[in-house]
Amino acid sequence: MNQSRFRARALAVMLSGAALAAFAGPAFAQTAPAATETTAQDDESEGGILVTARKRAETALDVPIAVSAFNSVAIQDRLVQSVAELAQFTPGFQMQEAFGRSGDRPVMRGASNILVSDGKVGIYLNGAPYLGDFSSLELANVERVEVIKGPQSAVFGRGSLSGAVNVVLKRPGERIEGTVSATYGNYNRREFSASLSVPITPWLGVQGGVKLFDIDGQYKNTAIVGERLGNQNSNQYTAGIFLDPSSDISASARWLHQTDDDGPYAIALQPSTRNNCYLSTRPYYCGPVSTPTSFALNTDKIQRSGLYRNADRFISEASWDIAGSGYELSFQTSHSNQTTVTGADQSFDGREFLLLGSVFVCTNFVPIGNQKCTQSGFNTTEGLQRTTQTNEVRITSPSTDRVRWRIGAFTSVDRITPMKEYLEASELGLDLLGDRKRVQNKAIFGGVDFDVTDNFTLGAELRHQVDKVSATTLSYRAGDVFPASYFVGLTLPNPNQIVGVPRVRATTFKATLPRFTANWRIDRELSFYAQYSQGNSPGGFNPVTAPSSTFKEEKLTNYEIGFKTSRFGFDYLNLSAFVQNYNDQVLTNTYTTATAIDSYSVNIGRTRIRGLELEGALPIVRNMLRLQFNYTFLDAEIREGIEPEQAILLRGTACKTGTVTNLDLAGCRAAASIAGNRPPLVSKHMGSVGLRFNQEVSSGWDVFAGADVIYRSSFYDQVMNLAESGNSTRLNLQIGVHDAHGLRFTLYGKNVLNDKTPVGILRYVDLGAGVAKAPSGDSARAFAITPPRKPEFGLIVSKTF
Repeated sequence: MNQSRFRARALAVMLSGAALAAFAGPAFAQTAPAATETTAQDDESEGGILVTARKRAETALDVPIAVSAFNSVAIQDRLVQSVAELAQFTPGFQMQEAFGRSGDRPVMRGASNILVSDGKVGIYLNGAPYLGDFSSLELANVERVEVIKGPQSAVFGRGSLSGAVNVVLKRPGERIEGTVSATYGNYNRREFSASLSVPITPWLGVQGGVKLFDIDGQYKNTAIVGERLGNQNSNQYTAGIFLDPSSDISASARWLHQTDDDGPYAIALQPSTRNNCYLSTRPYYCGPVSTPTSFALNTDKIQRSGLYRNADRFISEASWDIAGSGYELSFQTSHSNQTTVTGADQSFDGREFLLLGSVFVCTNFVPIGNQKCTQSGFNTTEGLQRTTQTNEVRITSPSTDRVRWRIGAFTSVDRITPMKEYLEASELGLDLLGDRKRVQNKAIFGGVDFDVTDNFTLGAELRHQVDKVSATTLSYRAGDVFPASYFVGLTLPNPNQIVGVPRVRATTFKATLPRFTANWRIDRELSFYAQYSQGNSPGGFNPVTAPSSTFKEEKLTNYEIGFKTSRFGFDYLNLSAFVQNYNDQVLTNTYTTATAIDSYSVNIGRTRIRGLELEGALPIVRNMLRLQFNYTFLDAEIREGIEPEQAILLRGTACKTGTVTNLDLAGCRAAASIAGNRPPLVSKHMGSVGLRFNQEVSSGWDVFAGADVIYRSSFYDQVMNLAESGNSTRLNLQIGVHDAHGLRFTLYGKNVLNDKTPVGILRYVDLGAGVAKAPSGDSARAFAITPPRKPEFGLIVSKTF
């Protein structure tokens, strides 16, 4: 960690913030009342929080959808610093972070994946798509976060098959407002964040913010002296300008910059020698896996180890209340440009995995050409550039009409291009460049709500979209990418080699996605709702070497009922029950060829998901002691699906591809059936319960304390339901003081009881030297296991004004 660089950045930011505050000081002193500190007990009545889950402002009690809304006070109260931590307090929402802050895998209501989950859960900033990993998305300067459960395709469109997370950013108010926060914790955690909103004139405001974050890794890499695994470093900057030239017109433009520079993440391979079941066919591991106690990664053999991400995002919005009529025309456009470089030892093990067996075999018996026989094909670095452009226009009728409607159109283009800068030679020859991917989405959408009575409303929403998906396999001439000196020492050097075979694949997906709702609001404190909705995630292309070159569109149909209330003494109490039919669920598997190991997507069949979600807050002693809780029950069952490896486990080589006779076919297919199993990464029970205490101790000063117990039951690694994580129980604690003018001191502890349950399990292979193949003739199975974060403690000092 470069501590002097961090301190210099923080000092510069603080000095610039002080200068800005001094410039704005006289106006602040004359016009702004003293800021007051609010607590979650004062300000977190969820039913009264405005949400935009249907892209118009409604209270959480009014919207006939399961929405968990967290304003800035609730985020601070739960010590939440990322979307992943927010999921711990949200019913129906799980986050898998098995690969550091890369490869995010959100799971909403049991719609899971193995390696990636693009298209399952959509992340949005002010309703604009936020594409790419979001683990480091800053939540310090947001108005609220809305976790919207169930298919959201009718409103948010592509990428929201099972739900959406909408991060709503703050706008400047009528006076100068700001926050400053600093954190120091164990593992040398250092955070500094600041934001400032300044109204320049009654119709013009500006806003700026910064966050600097740095933490050392929690685990040692025994393969590299002095290296720690899990280092994280982020710089984030935001700026915005806001115009309200009249009461009918408003506009804004925002810029968000993010740079992440992380070291390699902690992960370790549980070797094949630990396998304990199916020993006579293809040995596997059954039962809860153990958290690794040591880690060895060959990071010195990787071009650029860890994660580097640089992203710029722009969001512009404008709205016009047409001549003050209540009919509103709005437009939003967004653009993002991000570069991501990831490097990892994908053996997850200190042993050198060589697909060709040894340097000797590579040098003398496998003449691929342009080979670096001492470089394992598992030591990889990949660079990607991604650009995204979105546009949306819509018009809505007055919100006071008995019949309310909205209609609009949306377009987007998302491009992902592999970078040549990180190509290299290995035992397998020169790297393939990979596919350049392009997704164009065009949609029209609309909705109508009809107040049948003053208390009963029916709604219908519909979206028709067209996705054009293409994958262009790129090729290159070796001498055009690598200098002549690079070929010295390679086996059979050939600068004229053409690497890759150019190929263009393209297809189109069309979908019409409805949602129908009914909302019966008894009074201001109680409402019931019912909903039918459909979601989809368009299909796409796998690598050309994969067992299946394409995967089909996923479809999810949701039936749901629920109620929301602030009666019976509760600040809020929400309950929802749902049944989902999930067709052609896409999971990712790994595959091995003679010269590569890679992942691909495959449709597994049909899954039924039934669930209950409960959340609420109950004051035990008003303004002093409060209980808050959430719970999820998920009964997710695969109803139809085939996993070929399961047949091999049960029947051995009789069910291997190419050896199955007509007589064996029916038996092997029956043995491969995964019907009745639970989808991977899905816990049956999840929840948290917390207590909050707040008491005035002297004039203007309060003491507060809190405790949260977070529980997650075991999840499986794969559809065969054999290896699993075990149950997890974590305890977070906090205590502190705050005054009436926005100054707050918080001592915190996360995972204070040191829960060691793994957070990730990846079914893998063991190709270590001397490791024999399984009796079935396949590579020996092993499992890459990601440990949890260790106990963390620290102090947060913040000031709101």
